[in-house]
Amino acid sequence: MNSTARSPIRVTPLPRPGRRVVERRKQRSKGTGDAIELALSAAADGSELDVVLIADDYGMLVASSCTDLDLEMLAAITPIVSRGRAKATIKRNGEHRDLSVKSIKVLGETLHIAALGGQPSTRALGVMRSVTAARRILG
Repeated sequence: MNSTARSPIRVTPLPRPGRRVVERRKQRSKGTGDAIELALSAAADGSELDVVLIADDYGMLVASSCTDLDLEMLAAITPIVSRGRAKATIKRNGEHRDLSVKSIKVLGETLHIAALGGQPSTRALGVMRSVTAARRILG
């Protein structure tokens, strides 16, 4: 064995108040659907968003972060917002929620990734994490 080789160091995630500690590597999935849901959920949780979703170019829901919310209507307007033909005005529990949308091409199909809620800078980060995950998992 090489004397300069180092043994791997296991790093435990730092606890975050109000959130359970999850070692990401234990959250592996065998299926594409589970993988994209886990990735979108991680992006939503990490950026403190209400939800992250992926809609196709027809406004059909493809995938979303884990949520109890009904996302069909939000998915339906996502391509319209992405094309700049409308600005979404969304309220949740009486509070205004901002929506950011980014469009990508995956295997020749246009997908729209939307993030709802959170602060503008963290929402942008959540969208970019979701874009990266969608390209990796779905491509």
